[in-house]
Amino acid sequence: MSLLKFFLFLCGLIIVINALVSNRGFHVLYQASFAIPMMGTPKITLEAIFCGVGNSLRLLAIISAFTILMFTIHPDDLMLALTKAKLPYKSVLVTSLSTRFVPTLIDDASRITDVQKSRGLEFDKGGRIQKAKSYMAIGIPLLSNSLDRAVQVAEAMESRAFGSSQNRTFYKELKLTRFDVITLVGALLPCVVGIAMRCLGQGGYEYYPVLQGISFTQLEATMLIGLVLLLNMVFILAPLKRRVDLD
Repeated sequence: MSLLKFFLFLCGLIIVINALVSNRGFHVLYQASFAIPMMGTPKITLEAIFCGVGNSLRLLAIISAFTILMFTIHPDDLMLALTKAKLPYKSVLVTSLSTRFVPTLIDDASRITDVQKSRGLEFDKGGRIQKAKSYMAIGIPLLSNSLDRAVQVAEAMESRAFGSSQNRTFYKELKLTRFDVITLVGALLPCVVGIAMRCLGQGGYEYYPVLQGISFTQLEATMLIGLVLLLNMVFILAPLKRRVDLD
């Protein structure tokens, strides 16, 4: 929930900054009565707001995709799948360790915050400098724990002779079942339909620097409905996949 609030705050910040910085557009909502040297007269346009909303949606889509990936696939399974795809093992391992450390760092930060509060440290009082000093009481122990954990992982890898052999074996083998193939096809179909719509010149919409009206042709409406249905296939396939795995 805290991450969702942070992402929503970040999206709102992007919209506000974009509206204040981008001055292009024909639909002027507000124009200042003064001019700034080298920047001209500040004004807020509807096109700039739409541009900020578009950038926020792109950011949310990227964050949501990686969040769903991290919450649905175990890091070991993801690492094994990428290794089977002939990607460099060391790069895959570094990526897997990085994603594995994120929830650990969040837990450490929450635990350190509770410890500091139990010692009487108040994070909400004082000015900005005082608040920054208070949060340093979290950052320094968190950094120290992260370095200690990194050293422990490095020692564990060295004790197991990591990198001594080029031929690696795995205690767990991933097998691609027929249902997995159906799920992959269902996940890739929206991407294919989206690329096809782009190649056919369908679904395009310009909102900056000129805001266009929203209208759909029959072909665009049909392809858009099909794309929405394909995107919702994951909500049907996910429970079926879970039931098959549990059985």
